[in-house]
Amino acid sequence: MLVDLHVHSHHTPGCALTPRDLVRRAKAAGLDALALTDVNTLEGLAELREAAREESFPALAGVEITTDHGHYLCFFPEPEQLPALPQVFGTTPWPVREVLRFVQEKGGVAVAAHPYDKTVDRPSGDFIFTVEGLSAIQGLCGRAKPAANDLAVEAADHMNLPCVAGSGAHGSLDEVGTVATLFREPVSSERDLVAQIRAGGVYCVAIGAPPRPPEPRDHGPRRDHGPRRDHGERRGGERGGRGGERGGRGGRGRGRGGHR
Repeated sequence: MLVDLHVHSHHTPGCALTPRDLVRRAKAAGLDALALTDVNTLEGLAELREAAREESFPALAGVEITTDHGHYLCFFPEPEQLPALPQVFGTTPWPVREVLRFVQEKGGVAVAAHPYDKTVDRPSGDFIFTVEGLSAIQGLCGRAKPAANDLAVEAADHMNLPCVAGSGAHGSLDEVGTVATLFREPVSSERDLVAQIRAGGVYCVAIGAPPRPPEPRDHGPRRDHGPRRDHGERRGGERGGRGGERGGRGGRGRGRGGHR
C-alpha cells in the first residue's frame, strides 16, 4: 500500500492545512494512507483520529522533530502515550542523540528527513553517518530539490538502510501524494508502520507533479507538446508500479522525486 509519510497541518507553524482536508486529499489522490508529521508536536492527534473515522481512511500519527543536526520523522507504536515533547527535551533545537535515544526507548523508529535539503535550518547532511538509532532515510521528499533527494538515496545505500518517501506537504493540498512510501504489507496502525519500517519492507515511490490548472481551450491552433512524462520515470525510460518509481533496500530508485 502507498502511504505519504510526511505531511503537515495547521499545528505546524506556517501551515494552514487541516487534518481533515489532508485526509480527504490523500483519499482523492489514490493513496492508501497518510501520516501526519507536524513539527515537534502531536497536538493534531485528536483531529486526525476524528478525520480518519469520518472518512474511513487510515491516517496515522508521527512527528517531525527538529534537532541540532537535522530533522527526523519519528513514529511510535502508541503515540497517545507520549508526553509533550518540550517537557522531555526543553528548548529547541533538541540534541539529536537524545532524540534518537528517546525514540528507541519508546519502541519507535526514526527516519532522517530530507537530510541534504539546504533550505531548512541545520540540515543533517553527512552527520547522519555518525549517529546510531536510524531506521530509514527519507530518500524522496516532494519539496526537496532532485540533487538533495539523490544524495539522500545514496546515503541510504551506503548505510544499508531502507528508503522512504513523503511529500512534505506544507503549503498546498496539491502537494499530498507527489511521492509516497510503498509498504509490502497492509498498514492500519502506528504499530504496523513501525514494525514494517524496522523490518525494511518499504520502498520510495515518485508518483509525479501536482495536477496543473487546465489550459485555455480557445484561441488559435492547438499545439502538440508531445507525451507527458511524469516524475516517476526512471532514467533510461523504465517505469515502476502505479505510475511511479520504486526504490528501497536492494532496489532504490534514483529518479527525480523532488518537486517544488
